[in-house]
Amino acid sequence: MDGPFYSFNSVAAEEIEKGIWTKSLTAGAVQARHMVFESGCLIPDHRHPEEVVTMILEGEMEMTVAGETKIVKSGDVFLVPKNTVHSGRVISKNRVIAISCATI
Repeated sequence: MDGPFYSFNSVAAEEIEKGIWTKSLTAGAVQARHMVFESGCLIPDHRHPEEVVTMILEGEMEMTVAGETKIVKSGDVFLVPKNTVHSGRVISKNRVIAISCATI
């Protein structure tokens, strides 16, 4: 990325799991992701080496992070520490839209 302004509108969405679409913008060691989770989709147990902060923009889902489960909805933010197992499922009738940021 060059310059201070970008738009997710110019980034193609990639389906990373069934029903999970993401667009990523990377600047140096920081990555921002716009994620869309289709209604009823499941996020399988996984982990990654980077710490991730996610804000729910629209919808409602159940997230489990390090064995703790909570329903998160529009305006809620959750943190996934480095190498921590997490999973989730969409519980709203409509899709869930989220923005996440990570240092990579």
